[in-house]
Amino acid sequence: MNRKRTALAAVVALSLVAIAFAAYAQQRTVTRVGIVAKPKSYKGPCPATLEFVATIHVSHHPVRVEYEWERSDGGRGRRETIEIRSAGQGVTDTWTLGRGGERRIVWERLHVLAPTGISSPEARVRLDCRG
Repeated sequence: MNRKRTALAAVVALSLVAIAFAAYAQQRTVTRVGIVAKPKSYKGPCPATLEFVATIHVSHHPVRVEYEWERSDGGRGRRETIEIRSAGQGVTDTWTLGRGGERRIVWERLHVLAPTGISSPEARVRLDCRG
């Protein structure tokens, strides 16, 4: 009978630890991701260098966040990890592109991979390359 009680106590203890860990992890979530492109419209000589700034907002801190960038041409940045120690933190990416006479709209967005899967909207730039 003691073995059964010990086994039951161990199962209960492990269950409580799992519930506490899940609650802790759930508190440390990314709530939203904002993004801007600088500039929003480019007209001039190319190649042009565009900057994208995303702000990752979290419900509690500190929290470790894993993310990657995605581009309209299908490219993806490498996975990166940061420690967010306040309500939000910015991350940046630059993209140098374009050649004379090229006109198009390009975009980037940020994908947060952990602890919460969430993505920013696309930050679009109108590119108008001269000469």
